[in-house]
Amino acid sequence: MKTRLNVPKEYEALALEWGAKYDGRMKSFYVPEDQIISVFNPFIPLTVELVPSSNWEHNVRSEMKDEWDNIRRACYRKAGYKCEICGGVGEKHPVEAHEKWSYNMETHVQKLERIIALCPNCHKTQHWGYALIHGLEPIVRGHIKKINRWKDEDVDKYINEAFALFDYRSRINWTLDLSSLKGKE
Repeated sequence: MKTRLNVPKEYEALALEWGAKYDGRMKSFYVPEDQIISVFNPFIPLTVELVPSSNWEHNVRSEMKDEWDNIRRACYRKAGYKCEICGGVGEKHPVEAHEKWSYNMETHVQKLERIIALCPNCHKTQHWGYALIHGLEPIVRGHIKKINRWKDEDVDKYINEAFALFDYRSRINWTLDLSSLKGKE
């Protein structure tokens, strides 16, 4: 199994340093079978980002109710009303706002890095757990396979890793840091 990566030219040395391999025949980088796929998230076009259950009701929308519409609309405009991952748009509405978070394991701070515009299918894929609960797994599975050029076994391994990380992070009480929004409402 060769889980494909999308490594920009300027990051090829970093990908190799992290343990990626290069397939000269396919002219692409891949994750060796014994490696954790999610380590290479910066080189995976469509990732799965499961928010810890301890913070399910705490997000930009819930914390900044009055400003949320302005924040998301600015995000859509900046992206040209197209998905920032696949370039697609939805049928009912072109894009949705998705919060990108980082997690500091020492301080237990869940920090908002930025808000991106995603088509509905990319957004559902990012929230795989939600998609599972609502019977949308075939849609998100097909979408992640298409966007990342993966096989079923790549998806299975990656999703298992994502849920293991989710389980670990869900045992922590996170503090939200929305400082990246200062002056952007």
